[in-house]
Amino acid sequence: MDDMFIPQGRSRRKTQEITNMHHYRVDLFCAVIDMQLQELNSRFPETNTELLLCGACLSPMDQFYAFDKHILIRLAQFYPRDYSHTKLLALEDQLENYIADMRSSIEFS
Repeated sequence: MDDMFIPQGRSRRKTQEITNMHHYRVDLFCAVIDMQLQELNSRFPETNTELLLCGACLSPMDQFYAFDKHILIRLAQFYPRDYSHTKLLALEDQLENYIADMRSSIEFS
C-alpha cells in the first residue's frame, strides 16, 4: 500500500506522487461520500431533511443538551393546523421553562 499510485491511461511523468494508501483512503473515499450525498439529496426533499434535523433536537441525551427553543418552534411550524400564531408565541415561553427544568432536574440527568 505504500507503493506509488499510478493512474491508468496517464504517463508516469505527469502524475502526482501519491501512495496507494492515499488514493484509497482519500481520493476514493471522498468520491464515494459525494455520490452518497447526491443520492440522499435526490431522494429526500429539503423539507423532509429539515424535519428530520428539527426532530433530532428532541433527544434527551446529555441532560437534553440538543434541545433548542428556536428549532423546536420551527418544528411546530411544520404543523400549522396544530399550532396557530398565538399558540406558537405561548409555546416559546413554555419551551424556555421546560428546557430549563429538564436540564436542572436530577431525575432526568
